[in-house]
Amino acid sequence: MTSRQAREVVRRPWFVFILSLMAFGAMSVLWAATSPIGASPDEPAHYIKAASVVRGQLIGEPGPRPQDRIVSVPETVANTLNVSCLAFKSDATGDCLPSFGSAKEMVETRTSAGLYNPTYYVLVGWPSLLDSGPSALYFMRFASALVCSLFLATTITFLSQLARPVLPVLAGIVVMTPTTLFLSGSVNPNAFEIVTTGAFFSALLYAVMGRPSRRADWWTAGSLVLSGAMLANSRGLAPAWLGFAVVIVAVSVGVLPFVKRMSRPPFLIAVGLVAVAAGLALVWTLKTNSLPAVGEYPGVGSTFGQGFTTMLSNTVDYLRMAVGVFGWLDSPAPAWVLVLYYVLLTTITAYALVFSRRSRAVAALWVALAACLLMPPLIQASTVTVSGYVWQGRYTLPLIVMLAVMAAVVASNRFSEVPTTDSRRLVVVVLAVTTVAQIASLLTNLKRYVVGSSQDWSVFFEGPRWIPPFFSSTGWFAVCILVAALYLSVALVLTTRSVGLSSRPVEGVAR
Repeated sequence: MTSRQAREVVRRPWFVFILSLMAFGAMSVLWAATSPIGASPDEPAHYIKAASVVRGQLIGEPGPRPQDRIVSVPETVANTLNVSCLAFKSDATGDCLPSFGSAKEMVETRTSAGLYNPTYYVLVGWPSLLDSGPSALYFMRFASALVCSLFLATTITFLSQLARPVLPVLAGIVVMTPTTLFLSGSVNPNAFEIVTTGAFFSALLYAVMGRPSRRADWWTAGSLVLSGAMLANSRGLAPAWLGFAVVIVAVSVGVLPFVKRMSRPPFLIAVGLVAVAAGLALVWTLKTNSLPAVGEYPGVGSTFGQGFTTMLSNTVDYLRMAVGVFGWLDSPAPAWVLVLYYVLLTTITAYALVFSRRSRAVAALWVALAACLLMPPLIQASTVTVSGYVWQGRYTLPLIVMLAVMAAVVASNRFSEVPTTDSRRLVVVVLAVTTVAQIASLLTNLKRYVVGSSQDWSVFFEGPRWIPPFFSSTGWFAVCILVAALYLSVALVLTTRSVGLSSRPVEGVAR
């Protein structure tokens, strides 16, 4: 097989999808298996919501607080609320958790996620119907990891089919930060929101920038329906991200060309179905009043202006959370990991804005950047008077994904002028250091639960106080290395094999 034939095979959608699913799936499952149950933000509430939804309790009965609902679930699931020994205590280890009880006995308990849209919870809650005891809690995590990995793979697949795929694929891999993969391996709809945003945005980009064919149009339209419908019904704010995705892509090629492309029969059907799904999502949110019913947090009584300026001044801190803060915001990634991702995101955005000639796509990048910087402050400021400061960095990740991918698309033409050898080296270096960053983040989080954050690494190997249930005392390190090798190998195949494959400019991006 010639070098060009090998590159063509790598760009075949099914091949890219399978490879991406393997890599993201392995990393997400590894995150799921190496954190104690309940050791992610609000995970107990999501466990209980998922177990109640698959038993027909879509909302439950009113509880003591506006956001609480009372439902009946197996004792094993209900006891996930007993994680107070872990939450917010960076030196507490996983051995402090009590028994999760019986999988057969049904008990009443509360969940602060009762009003949330049930779509995600149906997809991850079914393992709780199995009579498998506490293991069902991990199976629910694995279900979430699989669902999220399917959409992550979809994202990379569509980006790989663009005329100049190298930078978009690289951006798609890198922007799936350690926080994203950590959440993918948790029971939390936030990850579902992030990955469906990526899948919908990349499919929409391909729909208007890709090489049209009747067969490709139907596959793309089907992906738009699935990812768009899931995105709209993932969380309360998700319809807004759906709208921003449409606006950014429409600006990137021009409104009239966008309408013309989307007027083809497959896409007209897709638009109608996604609109219906978004309408149902809005009806659910309005009927349940779930957005305002979040409780009260520090900052209640602040004015709109105070909320906006406070949020804007904390942008870097929210970016830190979006990159690598785990547990109940008590387990940060190493400082160098955070700096690495700051530099990568800033560099690709600045490179696209500074070195690309004026075009519609550059205008779209400005829209994406403005949304990323201004929408979180505007959204939080609109509710801060009654709710206080609720926003966390992970909520911004859908916007960050669109920003990074759009920047990569804009920069692709300039990047194609870089000699192939140099561009290949750059891709290899970026993927290698980000893979090391992913594993370093996972091991740092694991150490926090095995021996505590303040302990030395020597204690991690010599005197573990907690061992993940699927590992031997020494097995986790070998598994982490193997998964890292798989992740890096797949990432390198998906990007370096595509370097120099196409010289055709991306539509809507200036030469």
